[in-house]
Amino acid sequence: MLILIAISMLVAACNPQQPDVTLTPAETQPIATEETVITAPPEVATELPISLISSELVFWSGAGSTHNQAVSGRLSALAAESDRTFEQHDIISVEQVTPTVRVIVSTANAAEIEAIAAQLPAVQFLAVDVAGLNPTGNIHLVSSAGGTLEQRAFLAGYALALTTDDYRVGVISLANDDAGNRTRDSFLTGARFFCGICRARYMPVGYYPFTAEMTDPTISGDWQAAADALLASAVRSIYVQPEISSAELISYLSANNVIIVGVEGQPGLEAATRLLGVFGSDLYVSVEVAAGRLLDGEILTGSTGSLELTRIDQEIMPEGRQILFERIREELLSGMIKDRP
Repeated sequence: MLILIAISMLVAACNPQQPDVTLTPAETQPIATEETVITAPPEVATELPISLISSELVFWSGAGSTHNQAVSGRLSALAAESDRTFEQHDIISVEQVTPTVRVIVSTANAAEIEAIAAQLPAVQFLAVDVAGLNPTGNIHLVSSAGGTLEQRAFLAGYALALTTDDYRVGVISLANDDAGNRTRDSFLTGARFFCGICRARYMPVGYYPFTAEMTDPTISGDWQAAADALLASAVRSIYVQPEISSAELISYLSANNVIIVGVEGQPGLEAATRLLGVFGSDLYVSVEVAAGRLLDGEILTGSTGSLELTRIDQEIMPEGRQILFERIREELLSGMIKDRP
C-alpha cells in the first residue's frame, strides 16, 4: 500500500493542471517605454576669416569707373616687369591691408579713398581721375588733365606770352583760394620766364601779365567784371583757372576776340573760337609711371602725370614756336625749371 501511494503522488507531480487565465486588454498592450528625443546641437555663429591683402601693388577698382580695365592691365604688366606682386580688389577694408602693401591705386570715390588713406599713413595712394579729391600726405592724383596744377598754369603763361603780340596776356583765378593763388603765381612765373619784365612797347604801355580774380563763378556779374578788368588793360590772351570756367565766360571772351589756352575737360572750352591748344595727357601711361615711381620710393607732390599741348592752332603757334615750347615743356617736367616764384 505504501508503494502504491508513493507512485500516485509521483504521477500527480509530473502532470500538474494549469489554471484558466484570462488576459485583460491592458495586458495585451505593448510595454510602454520612455521616448528618447535627439536634438541637434545649436549652431554657433562663426565669422568668416578676413581675406588679407599682401601684395606690394594693389588696384582698388571703383564701381562703374570706365578706367578699371585699362588701369588693371597697365598695373599687372608693371608688376610683372618689375618683379613685384600685384592683386586687384573691388572692396578694401583697413583690416585687410598687411604691412607688405606699399601702393594702392584706386578709381574709387574721393570719400572712400580719404577715409582709408587716413588710417594707413604708411601706404601710398594713387587716385586715378577722381573728382573732388585733394592731394595731401599719402594721397596722390593722376588726372586726364595731365601734370600738376602749377605745371599747367606755368606752361599756359609761357605759351600765351610766346604767341601774343606785346606780351598782352592775363589770367583769371579764384580769389581767397589756395588753388587760385597757385594758378595765378605759376601763370605769372611762366609768362615772365619768356619775356622777363614783359613791358609793352606800344600804347597802352604796361607791364604784363595782368591778373583778375572772381569770388563767385556762378554770378555772371562777378566773372564779367574780372574779364572786363583784363580787357580794359588791352589783354589779348587769357588763361582761365579750369575750376571756375564756364561756357558763358568763355563765350564772352571769344566775343571779344580773346585767345584761350585750355585744359582737357575744362567747362565751356567748346565755346572758344580762338583756341591756342589744350593741355592733356595719356592717363594710363601716367598711372603706370606714377605707380612705378611710388614703388621705387620716390616722393610725389600734388597731382602728377604726363602733360602735352594738343589740338594746337598752327596759325596762333607756328611750327618754330612749337619747337621752342616743347623744349621748355620738357625742361619743366624734368625739374630743370621751377614752376613757382
